[in-house]
Amino acid sequence: MPSRELRRMQQKLGVEKKRAQLRKSAGTRKKGGPKKQRVTVSQFLTEVRAEMKKVTWPTRDEVVSYTLVVLVTVVLMGGLVYFADILFTKLVEIFIL
Repeated sequence: MPSRELRRMQQKLGVEKKRAQLRKSAGTRKKGGPKKQRVTVSQFLTEVRAEMKKVTWPTRDEVVSYTLVVLVTVVLMGGLVYFADILFTKLVEIFIL
């Protein structure tokens, strides 16, 4: 909270009036701002092409190695879930029957 002297100086400079106007206009403003213009299909495709040129694409060797990592991980996790399922099935059979 500004001191009394600071408020008096601001009033002399007209700062308080500007703040009051801003507060008033802030309540009447629409949310979301102004409506954006649509772009044409050709402009959109041109921009997409320009952005795709900026992408650093992986090499063939990188894609192969990443694919192998994913496949090995999926097989290991699938096996883990399979054996956990078998274990829990046996435990349920032992305790229930």
